[in-house]
Amino acid sequence: MYSRSFAHIILAIILVIWVVPFIALITTSFRSEVASKTSGFWTAFTPTELGHRFSTHEKGQKVKITEMRGNIFDRINKDEEWFKISGEINSIMFKGRVPDPEKPGKTKLIRKLVPVGEVMNVRDGEFVFQANGDFTWSFPEEVAPKPKNLDVFINQDPVFGAEAYFEVLLDNKDVPNALISSFIVVVPATIIPITVAAFAAYAFSWMQFPGRDWLFILVVSLMVVPTQLAFLPILQGFNGLASWATSLKQWMTDCEVTNTCQFPTKSFAGLWLTHTGFGLPLAIFLLRNYIVGLPRELLESAKIDGANHMQIFVKVVVPLSVPALASFSIFQFLWIWNDLLVAMFVGPSATDDIVFPILLERQLGTFGDQLHLLNASAVISMIVPVIVFLAMQKYFIRGLLAGSVKGG
Repeated sequence: MYSRSFAHIILAIILVIWVVPFIALITTSFRSEVASKTSGFWTAFTPTELGHRFSTHEKGQKVKITEMRGNIFDRINKDEEWFKISGEINSIMFKGRVPDPEKPGKTKLIRKLVPVGEVMNVRDGEFVFQANGDFTWSFPEEVAPKPKNLDVFINQDPVFGAEAYFEVLLDNKDVPNALISSFIVVVPATIIPITVAAFAAYAFSWMQFPGRDWLFILVVSLMVVPTQLAFLPILQGFNGLASWATSLKQWMTDCEVTNTCQFPTKSFAGLWLTHTGFGLPLAIFLLRNYIVGLPRELLESAKIDGANHMQIFVKVVVPLSVPALASFSIFQFLWIWNDLLVAMFVGPSATDDIVFPILLERQLGTFGDQLHLLNASAVISMIVPVIVFLAMQKYFIRGLLAGSVKGG
């Protein structure tokens, strides 16, 4: 009983650790820039006191008046499209010079918070405001007052908007380009290794050839090789291929005239090959454990009916191995989609060709003080993996348990 309660507590802690940052990410992406900078995401769902600046009226007004009426919320929201401010006015920060009682004939600069209903002396006029934002600015005689900027503190109602998403998707072409580049990388880099691994897993499971078990052990051993350790030989290999391709193009064409001989060392093809190489050992291991557990009688029946290995693989093994194939596809897709290290070393570096993780890393410098934009980009990058996982989740557990239980 105690062990079960302890397990539930641990699960609850893990759930909080994962869910709270996700809620923070989503919430901040739907908040305004001012709100995301001045208050935490946990204040977004309840009224919160925030400061705003408003102007009493537009510049250029030269009509002489003795009284001006207006509304603070109307002045704040006049240019606001997404985040209309509402709530109750708490106070206004008054900053100005007033007579100094200790020094007759002189003034002193003061700053104080003026509550609702208290009269303020603004440009020789009496300024009074109410909690609903209505204000009156009265003068003893007709004047054409200059606009006055005032800082107001509002007990602001929760407000959300999708401005950040429109800004990063429509006003910034880098995000759509990065999404396209990520798809260009992730689709082939998922299909190629799972296709090769399926053939290899079938061979390790049901085909007899010399050194099969030792070769399988060697493949599984590659899973422990650190990714960082392989970068140097991979880069050297790609540099050599690029130099060879450049020389071949110079020999076969007149590319020197147009200065188009140089082959890039970093490209999408390099990412496909690298992710395929890193993903194959795990893919072969998972698929082999699943395929070896398929009923032997079924495959022997296919052989008796005259099917060769290719026919057995395509018509029998692949349909029965869909859970394992889908499980690895999820792993491979999520790994490649969120990969930053391999993309930085092997992938293209041109702005129009970078993948989404590199774009997010660069935005840390560009949008470092604009959390709503940075978080909106992060949420966009999460949408595709979430859709893929939800679409294939019914195979996920079945694939994870592949080969763990065999019938008697």
